[in-house]
Amino acid sequence: MDCSRVLGRAGRKLRSIIVVALVGLTVSCDDPVLKPALIVIRSANDIVSVQGKWVRPIVYSNAFDFGSLTVSRKKKKFIQMMVPAILLVKHNIAVDRSRVGHLIWRIENEEHLDAGDSIFLNEKIKEYNAGNAKDLYQRMATHPTSIVLAQAAIESGWGSSRFFKEANNLFGIWSYNEAESRIKAGQGRESGDIYVRKYPDINASIEDYFKTLARVNAYAKFRSQRQTLEDPYKLIYFLNRYSERKYKYVADLSQVMKKNNLTQYDSLKLDPSYYRENDKITF
Repeated sequence: MDCSRVLGRAGRKLRSIIVVALVGLTVSCDDPVLKPALIVIRSANDIVSVQGKWVRPIVYSNAFDFGSLTVSRKKKKFIQMMVPAILLVKHNIAVDRSRVGHLIWRIENEEHLDAGDSIFLNEKIKEYNAGNAKDLYQRMATHPTSIVLAQAAIESGWGSSRFFKEANNLFGIWSYNEAESRIKAGQGRESGDIYVRKYPDINASIEDYFKTLARVNAYAKFRSQRQTLEDPYKLIYFLNRYSERKYKYVADLSQVMKKNNLTQYDSLKLDPSYYRENDKITF
């Protein structure tokens, strides 16, 4: 392989996308895999299209104002922004989950865990509010991209909500910790003010969404059902506790999924030329 050609491709700009960092610039013929670029998009119009089966992993570090776009274009751009981020987060969770599964096998076979493995396992158990390693493994499972897209669309108004524009908060996740980065909601409750979490980018919002569904007891049945249910339309029934609107919320999810054909994105995968299968994608 001509490594100079590989580096040349990495140096090109993609239309009006501005490359601010490229991880893994040191590329040799022994290691030709390039890490994806961290890119900043200045306009919603410049979001990279999602075409075909393979999706390039991208981090969109800006929140965009989709309000100026037509409804159809807003939805299209929102989905194109979301899909790479969802797949990237799911990949990274899967890498950690695979390691957890390997450690469970070693424990069951009475193999010694070194300090690094023990620290990793204990930190993940705490992070996911799990009772033990096997419970952790179950909690770290993810679910179809179509469901994530539908919830993000509803909770953020297809990227038009203030929470999204000011805080990269796609799923309306509340904050109860005054020490964390957050913004105040426009309306409170009788019990007091409401705050939502603020994230550095949409990937962080998606990651916290998966962890919220993994940690909170209200979603225990959803976690249990997603182990066996493959049909996203059946699985969303168990998200009735995500909203105060209960099964009306489930009906809305179903309608958004059907109207926008979101299940077509469930089969998409990250482009394997940008990463190694067993490595997390970091920037």
